[in-house]
Amino acid sequence: MDENLFSLSIASLHASLHSIRMLANQGLVSPSDVDASLDGITESLEKASSDFVALIQPSLDPIFAEIKQSAARNWQGN
Repeated sequence: MDENLFSLSIASLHASLHSIRMLANQGLVSPSDVDASLDGITESLEKASSDFVALIQPSLDPIFAEIKQSAARNWQGN
């Protein structure tokens, strides 16, 4: 993968996850909406190069879990 494209991909992924995390931390997004958002990220990654996915997947699992826990704990619709 081109180095510039790789950097852009990482930045986009980071921004997406940070946005979802902020919403979950404030209780503004339901756990089911978080699941749908993270599923969308996973589906996008399935279309990426296997080298890229292999590089970042180990760090995504704990981030996904943290965001899901935050949404479950803070969801204001409960």
